[in-house]
Formats: sequence, C-alpha cells, structure tokens
Amino acid sequence: MRNPAQLLRLKKQWDGFASRHPKLLRYLIYVSDNSLEEGALLDLTVTDPEGKALHANARLTAEDVVFLTTLRAVLDGKEQP
Repeated sequence: MRNPAQLLRLKKQWDGFASRHPKLLRYLIYVSDNSLEEGALLDLTVTDPEGKALHANARLTAEDVVFLTTLRAVLDGKEQP
C-alpha cells in the first residue's frame, strides 16, 4: 500500500517540476496526444553538466502504448481508458 505522506510529497515535487519546466510538460502532452502509437520511436538524450551525452531509444509496442496511455490517465486523475 502507498504511504499517503509520500504521495503528498511527490505531488509537491511534481508541482515544482511542472512550474520550473512548463515548455517540457506542454511538449510531452502534445506528444502523448499526437504521436504515441505502435512503431513510434522514443529517442532521449541527456547531456550532463560536463557535456557528456547519454542516449537511449525504444520503439513502442502496442503494450507500451496501452501502458503510457494508462499512466497519463492516472496522472491526469482520470479513470483508466
């Protein structure tokens, strides 16, 4: 079972992240509304402060799309699709 205090702490941290990075969140919402389909390629690069780039990618399966759609519904406070 989840600890309610941890969930409240996570909610506060999420709200802070969302206020610091609104363009990133708008982009992720756009992508999830328009591009998350089977066969899509998620491609992520993170560059650390020293300039070292770390790269990963994944091609989405039908199961991945269901998971990501369900996750978004949960984060939005909606019932599962």
